[in-house]
Amino acid sequence: MSDNTGDDSLHMPSLRIEGFRGIDSLTISRLGRVTLVAGRNGTGKTTVLDAVRIFADRGYATSMAEVLRQNEEFDISSPGDDGSQAMLDFAALFYGRVSAEGATFRVGAVDSDGPMLSVSTMNADDVPRERRDKRWDVASARMGQLLNVSFGEFDGYASLSPTEIPVASRRFVRRGITQDRWPDPIKCLSLGPEPLPSPRLDELWGEIALTPDEEAAVESMRLAVHSEIDGVALVPGVGRSHPLFLVRLNGHRVPLPSLGDGAVRLFGVAVALAGSAGGLLLIDEVENGIHHSLQHDFWRLVLRAAADNNAQVIATTHGWDCIRGFASASSENNDVEGVVVRLERDEGGLRAVEYSEEELETATVQGIEVR
Repeated sequence: MSDNTGDDSLHMPSLRIEGFRGIDSLTISRLGRVTLVAGRNGTGKTTVLDAVRIFADRGYATSMAEVLRQNEEFDISSPGDDGSQAMLDFAALFYGRVSAEGATFRVGAVDSDGPMLSVSTMNADDVPRERRDKRWDVASARMGQLLNVSFGEFDGYASLSPTEIPVASRRFVRRGITQDRWPDPIKCLSLGPEPLPSPRLDELWGEIALTPDEEAAVESMRLAVHSEIDGVALVPGVGRSHPLFLVRLNGHRVPLPSLGDGAVRLFGVAVALAGSAGGLLLIDEVENGIHHSLQHDFWRLVLRAAADNNAQVIATTHGWDCIRGFASASSENNDVEGVVVRLERDEGGLRAVEYSEEELETATVQGIEVR
């Protein structure tokens, strides 16, 4: 772990979450180039990633809707027009699932590190007349609530229709002047516990093919395959719904999935790291599919690629082998700031325990688990 006081180039040098989903209040005073968030099941690790994702997207209704879909948060008491599909339950975005007017969640950096994103429920009738247009009138007739979204000196409204897809129309206003667009989002990719979907992996591969990042992705697979890999190619999807990745292994062409979950996971993370250049990469249950003996080399790859691509990585784990591998790889890369944070719940709520390099080294040497 680096002893640096912080990296000024990071999009999120720190993190503050208030009133979002299962988190009443949480402060992480320092994030690194790569941050590993540990904790028991149910402590809120995935919720932290969801909050960062919405912050990076500057509160677009589509990003909030995607978080709800992934968590299968539907209001089963309000079926769709055909009676088959329930609405997204936007109350689930707020702590305690409060949907009353004025419910608010806030996400951003701590103190002076940057503006906070604030999302509140409000009555559509309370939108100032000068801020309305025909789309708002239609939405108001269908649904009584809107989301009031603010980011620094900008603010606007997200209109939610009584269907699965939220209405995308909204405007930010800066000092009373209507703007044509929201503040620019931060590029942000999210990986779940499962491998990247093939269409998304295909898209990201297209961005790095025949570049130096391609060799880094191939090198990642070599960690999990004890054979010579000469290259990777994407072939058309003949008889399939999507193209297929083929790996040249010992002179033979074999499908990527045949190399096992570890190779697929490593390849997906490496490709996503390249695709996250200049932005954020969020990885949930990062150790999934990766053998404990590969954790050190895996994290060495992640730390180096994050620095080379100017990407900031926030990952979650509940595996001790993952934390130990992260700690040993970080100690070898003093020029890349790595941070470990453990979330724990007690009678006072949720708190973050941040580990220094010395504390983490002591824990790994003595076998004191910090997960």
